[in-house]
Amino acid sequence: MTCEAARRQFDLYLYGELQFGEEEVVERHVEECASCREELSRCRSLHHAMDALESVPPAGLLQASRREFWSRVSRERVAPVGIVARIWSWVSRVTASPAFMRPVGAVALLAVGFMGARAWDSAKSKSEQPVLHVRSVVPDASGGFRLVLDEVRQRTVTGRLDDARIQGMILSAAAGSTDPMLRASSMDALKDHCERADVRKVLLTAMRQDPNFSVRLKAIEGLKPFARDPETRRALSEAVLSDDHPSVRTMAIDLLAGDRENAVIGVLQELMLRESNPDIRQKSLKALRASNASPSTF
Repeated sequence: MTCEAARRQFDLYLYGELQFGEEEVVERHVEECASCREELSRCRSLHHAMDALESVPPAGLLQASRREFWSRVSRERVAPVGIVARIWSWVSRVTASPAFMRPVGAVALLAVGFMGARAWDSAKSKSEQPVLHVRSVVPDASGGFRLVLDEVRQRTVTGRLDDARIQGMILSAAAGSTDPMLRASSMDALKDHCERADVRKVLLTAMRQDPNFSVRLKAIEGLKPFARDPETRRALSEAVLSDDHPSVRTMAIDLLAGDRENAVIGVLQELMLRESNPDIRQKSLKALRASNASPSTF
């Protein structure tokens, strides 16, 4: 992360609006960069100073503003969007008035925001789900899972994997989180449910593409019952030849051991030609023998 990129994130960081992974990147940069550390300290002091300048509105202002607001709304006889537009016009006039009227305008702006949100929500489908960020997935003693979610504020939900909502959130965390520990715990939660096509798809994608080897190992572990499935066999063969971590290649070889498909035998024979790690070569040789195949190509 460059200093410029880090400093653009400072306000969001201080307001707690960054995702967990983004916070970590900013914090690592600040630890290593003295000038950004000093700049973050200045930003934090400015935030504290602005918080200290919070003004207290006069007593009774809120009630008076509400009465005025509802009085004007009650005189309107048009569609909800038209009401909001007319109220906004009225608020604009109020906020342009002398300084002593501006607190009234500020309260009215809040009221317009509330009314606008209600009008918007009424037009949206009730089935639409909010966007959630899953922060952690932890199994509990009952066989269910505890999920910590980031919304406007953090909250915890509980449920089992036969709950469609819980399924969807864990799949989302496994496929889209920037936190490797969360992806790994999500893979762990899904590993006993590979009979579901969507779960297998997430695990296969993780085995092929996840940058963290621990997550790839969790994905392979979950796919064990489907080691003879053609798509899983192809993904395991790719891992044997191209994965950059020896533990992943070793586990993939173990799952292919005993498979007598010509394509799999060819992969293991090719590995014997190119692999320099003696432990992996020994694993590959053992797997070929289990398949009654020669370690060499002819």
